[in-house]
Amino acid sequence: MDDIARMAGVSKATVSRVVNEIPEGVGPETRARVLKIIEDTNYRAVNFPKQMQRSKTLGLIIPDIGNPFFGELAKAIESYASEQGYTVLFGNTDFSIEKESKYISTFSAKKVDGIILVTTAQKANESHKYLKKYNIPCVLLDRLLSGIEYTAGVFLNNSYALFMACSLLIKHGNKTIVFLSGPKNISTAAERVLGYKDALNQYHIPFEERLVKYGDYTFDSGYQSVMELEREGIQFTGLLASNDTMALGAMQALKELSYRIPEDIEVIGFDNIGFSLLCDPPLTTIQQPTIEMGRKAAAIIIDSVNRSYSGPKNIRLQPKLVTRRSTRAL
Repeated sequence: MDDIARMAGVSKATVSRVVNEIPEGVGPETRARVLKIIEDTNYRAVNFPKQMQRSKTLGLIIPDIGNPFFGELAKAIESYASEQGYTVLFGNTDFSIEKESKYISTFSAKKVDGIILVTTAQKANESHKYLKKYNIPCVLLDRLLSGIEYTAGVFLNNSYALFMACSLLIKHGNKTIVFLSGPKNISTAAERVLGYKDALNQYHIPFEERLVKYGDYTFDSGYQSVMELEREGIQFTGLLASNDTMALGAMQALKELSYRIPEDIEVIGFDNIGFSLLCDPPLTTIQQPTIEMGRKAAAIIIDSVNRSYSGPKNIRLQPKLVTRRSTRAL
C-alpha cells in the first residue's frame, strides 16, 4: 500500500479506503487513478501476517503443461509434496511473462508457503521481486533467472548434454549438423547452443549460424525449421533438436521430403518423452532425470519453508544419452 500511495501521489489511508471499497473521503478521479495503478501493478491485498500460519500450499509455475517434459516435472513435484502433506497450486503461463507475473501475484495473495518457478523470463521484473519482499521462498527449476534472489535452483547440465549428442553425430562422420534451438531468451537454449558450439570446436568443425534455427519447443516449429532449411537449399546429414517434440516435427518434415532416417540424416532429440520410443524410427535422445529434478525441487522448497535447507545454491544434474534407431550404429 505504501508503494501504491507513492505512485498515485496520495496517502496510505486513501489507498486503504479504495482497497476496502469505502466510499467516503475519496473523489472519483482519485479512486480511478488508484484502481488503475493497482491493476497495472497486479497488487493483491494479503490480510494476515504470513509468519502466523502456514498454508501447507505450494505454487508451481510452468510454461506449458501440454509439453510432456513439464507434465512429468509437475507430476513428480505434486507426488513428493503430497507425501509431505502439501497441496500444489498450478499456474500455466503459455510462455507469457505477463501471465507469469500474475501467477506470482495471485499465489502470493493465496498464502502459498513457497513457489517453484520454471520461468519464461530472462531477467527478473517487479513481480519476481515480490517474493523477497513478502518473504516467500522460491526454487528455480530447469531455467535460470537473473536479478532474482532465490533459495536454490535445480538445473540440468545442458551444455554437456548437447556436447555429448553433437559429438556422437561427429563420430558418425557428420560434418554438417543442424541444431533446432529453443527461444533465444531462455537460459536452457543458450546453454545448449554453447554445448553444440563446444563439440564443433573440439573436432575442428567451423560453426555456421545458418545451421541454427530457433523455435518454440513445439512440433510445428521443428517441422517448419526443416522446411525452411529445404527452401534455403541447406544440405545437412545430422540434426539435433532442443526437445523431442521438435525432433518429431523435424522427422515428419524429413519424411515428407523423402529423406531416410538415419541413412540420409541422423536425428537426436532431447527429454526422452514417451513418444520418442514409439515413433518410426525410435528416436535417439537425451534423457533428463525429470523425476529426480521435480522431487528435489519440491524437497528443497519444503525444507526452505521449514527453515531447514542448508544445501548448495545451484544443483546441476547430469544427462544420459539414449541411443535408438534414428542414429546409425558407430
